[in-house]
Amino acid sequence: MGISLPFMTSYDPPGTSEGALDPLGLYQIADQLAVQLVPAVRERMQRIRFLTAMTVGALVTEGIEDDPRHRDASPALVWEWLVVEALVREAGENFEIRGVPGTLVTRRALEQHGYLDARSYLKTPRIFGFHGVYKRLAIHLGLVDVHLGLGPNAEELVDAWARDLGYVGVSDVRPTLARWSAAVRRSLAEKPPRTRPNWNKDAWAELAHALAPSTCKSREKRFLRSLLHATDERRLGALPSIWQLQAEFDDSEFREELLHDRLWQHAPSYRPLLGAIRSYEAFARSLQDAFDVLRTEAARRDVQGFAIREIAECPHFEQSVCDLHKRFEAAQQTLCNVTVPNVPLQDLFEDKFKTFREPKTAGQCAMDLCSHHEAIQKSKSAEGKRPWFDRLAPDRIFVRHAYRESSGKIQPGRYVHDYRGKPIRRFFVDLS
Repeated sequence: MGISLPFMTSYDPPGTSEGALDPLGLYQIADQLAVQLVPAVRERMQRIRFLTAMTVGALVTEGIEDDPRHRDASPALVWEWLVVEALVREAGENFEIRGVPGTLVTRRALEQHGYLDARSYLKTPRIFGFHGVYKRLAIHLGLVDVHLGLGPNAEELVDAWARDLGYVGVSDVRPTLARWSAAVRRSLAEKPPRTRPNWNKDAWAELAHALAPSTCKSREKRFLRSLLHATDERRLGALPSIWQLQAEFDDSEFREELLHDRLWQHAPSYRPLLGAIRSYEAFARSLQDAFDVLRTEAARRDVQGFAIREIAECPHFEQSVCDLHKRFEAAQQTLCNVTVPNVPLQDLFEDKFKTFREPKTAGQCAMDLCSHHEAIQKSKSAEGKRPWFDRLAPDRIFVRHAYRESSGKIQPGRYVHDYRGKPIRRFFVDLS
């Protein structure tokens, strides 16, 4: 009888993991520019009311100690589990929970075993959960401290929230907070910790309606608006000016490029920064469009791969890289006008993109673009990440199927990156 023996596969070198984001290394400078425009606000922010959920949570978890045996189940994270579970349990036609992180995994966990725990919630909640997404802004506005304890503005926000719910104020709502605190303690006492507060449907509904993103009322809205429009050391850069322009837009026609055109007129003090953003985005758009066109054309070839220099015959590619060296020079000059502590943007730009500073043919640009992508992927970790294509020869590539582009459209004049206009727009809608 034949015996099938195990065998060794060919060696997988380090750096074979995927690097599916930012294939050209364009994001870092864009993010630094966005931070200068609107500090503490991040693109993943969607619903302003999670600031209230965090602040109420700081009161609910006050005095509850972390258990070193369960680093992945801190009191604040268990509070987050309870809030998100309550929202998902109550979700329906008349209860909208758009923009709540973790709803898909929460719904799946409730269907499978009826509770949330560290294994069934988000893999990296400190980044993607609502504490992770909104922590920087909550700290900046004085609602929580770096340990998610109470900040100097916490009590006033909780008082406004409580009064909107019909309580006299903070002191009157404390019995409710105590019930929620007991639920956190009970959940932490599970082995391993999980959401087991022993609540009935009404108790879940109470928490959901108290903190749902869409149920913010007048006093709470007014206080949150006052925080966002602070003029002291907590000022959020250009946010107040951007806020004043929101009435000129609606969601269907909102574009950050148009917003910056109006901000240029409305707030002249931000013109050096806006000029740097525009110049950098013009350069970034050229690189991104050229890379996308290259992937589109390469995707049409078989396993023999694509001869890189052939892309020079494509009008869209040629249009994208034409005068790229001039856009490099413009971006480098305007970045000199932006001062970022400990991050000299001009030097960072030069170091990352210097290969594009000289005039080149479209064919040579394509070769350099492929080499640049490989260098960016290699720099993403100690072991590096795989490029989106395989080299079949020095001048021939095969784009892997997961990274093929089908449209091949170029978007001259459009930003590659976001600069906090969208979250501010969402905050404006929620607090109007």
